[in-house]
Amino acid sequence: MAFLDKLKKIWSLRPSRKMRAIGIEHALLIDAPNVFIEKSVARPKPKAHELLVKVSASAINPVDTKMRAAYQNDGEFRILGFDATGEVIATGEEVTQFAIGDCVYYAGVQIKPGSNAEYQVVNEALVGQAPKSLTTAEIAALPLTSITASEILTDAFGYDITENAAQGKSILILNGAGGVGSILIQLAKYLGMVVITTASRPESVAWVKNLGADYILDYHQNLHEQLLQIQHDKVDHIAILQNTDAYWPLVLQAIKPFGRIASIVDTTEAVDIAPLKNIGAQFSWVFMFAKGNYGVSMQTQGDALNRMSELADRGVIQSTLNKTYNGLTVENIQQATRDVEANHMTGKVVVTYEAIQ
Repeated sequence: MAFLDKLKKIWSLRPSRKMRAIGIEHALLIDAPNVFIEKSVARPKPKAHELLVKVSASAINPVDTKMRAAYQNDGEFRILGFDATGEVIATGEEVTQFAIGDCVYYAGVQIKPGSNAEYQVVNEALVGQAPKSLTTAEIAALPLTSITASEILTDAFGYDITENAAQGKSILILNGAGGVGSILIQLAKYLGMVVITTASRPESVAWVKNLGADYILDYHQNLHEQLLQIQHDKVDHIAILQNTDAYWPLVLQAIKPFGRIASIVDTTEAVDIAPLKNIGAQFSWVFMFAKGNYGVSMQTQGDALNRMSELADRGVIQSTLNKTYNGLTVENIQQATRDVEANHMTGKVVVTYEAIQ
């Protein structure tokens, strides 16, 4: 312990150092010149409860594209990136859960610089010990979606992430082939649920089937009729992972009395929740950044990631990595973001920061 304290002190006395980072300065379309730029910026220093992580890889998520589209601080450099894995190289004075050299993973918060950089600071409560059985890219694909899927099941639906905790219950996952859906299918099966999900393209159908979905519905066809055909016209839980507005009429038809509904997707117009009252059904928003952004119950996210590591190392959960770009470059961040914006991704796309030689 004395040796680690000495390292911390030495680190705190070092002059400010620089790092490479890739970010934005304007709300530009993905194919615009200089939509992303590289800069040399000051390497951050960890505060009392923070870790300084040398980032090894980061995933691109829809939140990156939404934040870029809404960016209003023209000319101010902003680092995005909300999935990361890497090595702890320094710790704040009050850190208790991690040590220098630990391999960790996390999703971070929106209100601080992101992970598209060589180094990042993050509150230790939001961090988990990385799975030991997965590659760097496979680990980077997990944090944001794992936390979101966990919070759907725990915060919104009221279950613990334990085997058969929801034995025999049914769940309809709208958009199972995306990042969150790919994890939620696996966790729901671990909890013992009957998993029904939507997919259409052959590769998406094969993807969700491989992850354990019991029934796969074609979202181009009448979903309620398909639910009738599989004798699950009413389900215990519904997870809306795409287009809350469009799916809301189906949700009202399909939810059981006292069922629970969760959505992670903004509405673009008003939806009528009044019909839920007389059947005692509940609706919840799930937004995994809310805890970190507001400093509420943050340790639950670190705990969720530690649980996911355990399940991954036991072979219960597999990474949802589907595409990898090698090297922290403007071109790789741009292409990975382009993949996400195309809205045809199954699983996750990751950029690793050490280029393959």
